[in-house]
Amino acid sequence: MAYFEPPWPLNEPARLGRLKRYAVLDTPAEEVFDRITGLAARHFGMPIALVSLIDETRQWFKSHYGLDVPSTGRRLAFCAYAILEDKVMVVPDATADDRFADNELVTGPRHFRFYAGAPLIAPEGFILGTLTVIDHRPHHDFGPDQERDLVEFGRLVMHELEARHAMAEAQEARREAQRANEAKTRFLAAASHDLRQPFQAMELLLGVLAQRLESQHDNHALLGRAQEALHSGQALLNGLLDIATLEAGTVEPTITDFPIRKVIDRLIRETTELAEQRGLKLRVMDCAQPVRSDPLLLERILRNLLSNALAHTRQGSVLVGCRRRGDILRLEVWDTGPGIPPEQQELIFEEFYQLNNPERNRLKGLGLGLAIVRKTAELLGHRVGVRSEVGKGTMFFVEMPRAESQPASPCAPAPLDGNGLTGRTVMVIEDEDQQRGALSMYLESLGCRAIATGSADEAIACLEESAPSPDAVVSDFRLIGRTTGLDAIAAVRRRLGRRLPAVLVTGDTDPQRLREAKRAGCTLLHKPFRPDDLHRALSKAFRHPNGNGPTRKAG
Repeated sequence: MAYFEPPWPLNEPARLGRLKRYAVLDTPAEEVFDRITGLAARHFGMPIALVSLIDETRQWFKSHYGLDVPSTGRRLAFCAYAILEDKVMVVPDATADDRFADNELVTGPRHFRFYAGAPLIAPEGFILGTLTVIDHRPHHDFGPDQERDLVEFGRLVMHELEARHAMAEAQEARREAQRANEAKTRFLAAASHDLRQPFQAMELLLGVLAQRLESQHDNHALLGRAQEALHSGQALLNGLLDIATLEAGTVEPTITDFPIRKVIDRLIRETTELAEQRGLKLRVMDCAQPVRSDPLLLERILRNLLSNALAHTRQGSVLVGCRRRGDILRLEVWDTGPGIPPEQQELIFEEFYQLNNPERNRLKGLGLGLAIVRKTAELLGHRVGVRSEVGKGTMFFVEMPRAESQPASPCAPAPLDGNGLTGRTVMVIEDEDQQRGALSMYLESLGCRAIATGSADEAIACLEESAPSPDAVVSDFRLIGRTTGLDAIAAVRRRLGRRLPAVLVTGDTDPQRLREAKRAGCTLLHKPFRPDDLHRALSKAFRHPNGNGPTRKAG
């Protein structure tokens, strides 16, 4: 009797593609599948039970109970016929079946006589293989009940294949998400540095120009417009980077106990002049309590709330106050602005959502401040909210844990008095040419002598060439290679043998930079900062040469 090759299903290419998506072929044995074949063999009283999958050239056994080979050629596979129909294939006696009578698995030492295979059907309908039971003797009593039981065993196999596939896909999705997150983190680190650089150089150069144009009123008006445009661009850039950094999960809070009045007073000093220009009263009430939070991130929240209140209040006042509620301190910012309709009080926390600004007038804000407030508060585990009445005003609040004890509060820094830098020598360490030139020009406009260098090695070389000994160092955090600004400052201090006052500038908003700067006794400035911020930072560094006093984010 002639032996024929088994036919292929009409959808064979798609079937093979679906089989390979399970990524199960040639994988090690797994206990769950071996349990199924063992149970099937005992249930049906058969010596052999298989989970058989058919690829282009073979039938491969994911589990083979009672058979000592992992696969056979496809041309020998009873299963190659079973995958042609979505029903149980039963061969009561292979010697009496024209398809298998001359098959070497029947005529040879394996001596297969009985075969029953339930199709393993993927959700899309593709038949991947079979759950098979085999005996060395014929069976003519394998009836409908046994076939239904065999189908159920096949469904168990498919359930495990699907679960295995879903788990593999979930793991790959997690790996892909991790890769994407790492890529986003790298992008944000680069963007925070690279995008801020040109803004920083422009800011410093405009500061130099402002001093040169002091007596030229017409040019001063033009300069004011240029500075206004620059500050708007900076605000948008900072807002976008803050949102992206928060969403990327790269900000790690540093939770400490501190007096909230310290943060509030600093921001009030920053915003008092703006409030006066707009004819608004800016008041603070009952904020002497210590809290438990991240001072820098909380300052970011309050800065945005104050800016929002001042931007939307045309007359009246802005009030900052605190209320105790058990173990919670509630910080409130009140304004006498136009108020917010109830249906829009949730929407205002979304990115770029603004009230009464369809023309996107940048003077009315960018629509990012309150989104940053909510995301930052969520990161800290603080609750934020709003209460408002149209025509009467608005109150934003943030709730945070009270600290158990009052931390020691350092003295407030002295205000900037005059220039105070004339005749000082400041070493600049910055690897970017444009930024280095702008920093040097601005320092010289303040009456300083600037020693401009591009790296730690170049700075040390300048000192060894008998250059004037610097009174302070201003260094970028990111330098060429693996050297950081902290490394460069430390190298200069070692070479001089003294703790030189230092200012570290960075576009990196990671709170780790603040901790590192504090440990090194450096004043920290975040790019893009305004020229006066550098002036104040250097003044602080000279006033506190052994610790540099408090540190703040500029702008």
